[in-house]
Amino acid sequence: MKFKISKAKLLFKASYFNAIIVVARAFSGIVLSKVIAFLLGPSGLALMGNLRSFIQAVSSFTASGYQNGTVRYVSEFIENKKEKDKVIATIFQLSLGFSLIIGIVLWLFASTWSIYLFKTESYTNVIKTLGIGLPFFSFNLLIIYVLNGVQNYKKLVIVNTILSLVNMLITTAFAIYFGIKGALIGVILGPILVFIINLFALGKERTLFLTVFRPELFSIKILKNMNAYLLMSVYSALIVSITFLLIRNLIIEKLSILEAGYWEAMNRISSFYLMFFLSLTSFYLLPQLSKTNDFKVFRREIKGFYLLSVPLLIFSFTLIYFLRYYLLRLLLSEEFLPTSSLFFWQLIGDFISVLAIALVKQFHAKLMVKAYLVCNGLLNILYFSLSYLLIDKFGLQGIVKAYALSYFIYFVVVILFLWYYFKVKKLEN
Repeated sequence: MKFKISKAKLLFKASYFNAIIVVARAFSGIVLSKVIAFLLGPSGLALMGNLRSFIQAVSSFTASGYQNGTVRYVSEFIENKKEKDKVIATIFQLSLGFSLIIGIVLWLFASTWSIYLFKTESYTNVIKTLGIGLPFFSFNLLIIYVLNGVQNYKKLVIVNTILSLVNMLITTAFAIYFGIKGALIGVILGPILVFIINLFALGKERTLFLTVFRPELFSIKILKNMNAYLLMSVYSALIVSITFLLIRNLIIEKLSILEAGYWEAMNRISSFYLMFFLSLTSFYLLPQLSKTNDFKVFRREIKGFYLLSVPLLIFSFTLIYFLRYYLLRLLLSEEFLPTSSLFFWQLIGDFISVLAIALVKQFHAKLMVKAYLVCNGLLNILYFSLSYLLIDKFGLQGIVKAYALSYFIYFVVVILFLWYYFKVKKLEN
């Protein structure tokens, strides 16, 4: 009984701090989307979407690819300072190396990337700025992952809030004064300023940065362990980014760039209300699942997460659906009201995605690499294929119907993989 009470307290504590982070992220995201929508319209939002997809793919090699591995191993060695320092040093040094290599590639071939992403060479300087800012962008994310691993929730809130609000202010200011090009550069410059601010805000935790200058702490063993996580995250980031780019270009080709802007608007709004639920899976579930191989504990953790999230999902999603016109006017502008037709199937897909992603954290916790690669590959292939098949019949609604259907199939396949995993574990024991 005491165990259940302590677990419930930990879940609610994690939920409380996670909620603060989500509010800061959502607020900054809403303000930024409103500014871009008002100043630049659906086409500007579509271009911002392409840059975000590209940054997501690039950062999978330099930062986001290490998220689940960092959280797992830092939490696992939380009482072992020597091993924990090795984990942090290896990750920071690996990130810096990749950041420098990729940064040089981005700088040298900036015009090529600009044409690929924006269909023009006019944004070459945006790509060059990304090449310079990549190490700062990556280190900000790594700090967040380390603080998550040691469950230093207060510092995690401070760093996340600074990152969200400073990014919002810089990007908004650049969008107002320099238009779409300024907005794109602002997205990259913000993290550089955040890095400087973090040097002061982290307090004694700023010693994290010193591990970069201690090559003796670099561990081949840690690197081998992280490789599986890196493979999973890079694979996921690349396939998701490519899928979104393909779908966005499909919409532009079959419908128009205006319609692509409506779809991007739906994705942006979706990201706001999903923040709390999806971030909680990494914030709380991953560290807990990493500590056990027992099916009963796994079931108890998932059940606790579902008991908290499902009622909130149903209530909030119902509210969002009935307030969708008001939300579009508030978050974007009258120009985006056609996006209202996308909400129903998007919300269905988002509901299923939360349930599925909670289960997928077990793939990360226990390094179920093959299962992860198969399931995520299937999800993205289904999403694009179904979008291609349904867009001619249903127009833009076909994309969100494809999203919901692909996540439903994904959810079923994930359950089957986990059933097989625990069946094998039971036989081994």
